[in-house]
Amino acid sequence: MLVSILHRATGDGMALVGLGVLVWWLGALASGPAAYETFLWAASSPLGYVVLVGLSWAFFTHMMSGLRHFVLDVGAGYELDTNRFWSIASPIIAVLLTACLWAYILFGKGA
Repeated sequence: MLVSILHRATGDGMALVGLGVLVWWLGALASGPAAYETFLWAASSPLGYVVLVGLSWAFFTHMMSGLRHFVLDVGAGYELDTNRFWSIASPIIAVLLTACLWAYILFGKGA
């Protein structure tokens, strides 16, 4: 049940918050260097990092849940132990993928 609720909540969150961030980024990009600097300042602020990390967590959570549902849709994974394992593993893998992504962004490219 938690995986289903997270799937819906992360999809809605990405649609609302992600769309806002995307529109702001594109608008700032089209408006010139001063507007883009403002966007970069906001995105690299502590609140900006919280929003961006949250969006990436929502993406990975939604993706892992979607992959789990895809496997179920083809008729596999309905055994109780298998289903329970992947319903627990999906959110954990999403957190690990988010941590790996942000470790690479912050420390991995010679920052």
